Amino acid sequence: MKHEMMNFKLRCITIFFLLFALVLGNYVVQASRPRSIENTVSLLSQVHLLNSRRRHMIGSTAPTCTYNECRGCRYKCRAEQVPVEGNDPINSAYHYRCVCHR
Repeated sequence: MKHEMMNFKLRCITIFFLLFALVLGNYVVQASRPRSIENTVSLLSQVHLLNSRRRHMIGSTAPTCTYNECRGCRYKCRAEQVPVEGNDPINSAYHYRCVCHR
């Protein structure tokens, strides 16, 4: 009985160290792999695009919709560019209007 218990503990310890060695080896391989500058720059630009998603409008910053402008919306409400003259939207000036989205 004692011999079986010692054998079981030895197996558990061996498996633990084997898993530890695999995890440590994976970490060393990942750390030693060179990272390209292009990937880092593209990652930073993706983060910047996500943070400045509302800044794709004509002005330098997009206006924030007030509570009263979004009062009738069930879901999302955000400012969008709307042409001043509906007949000729390409050559028309734009202004911002709060629009409900689903």
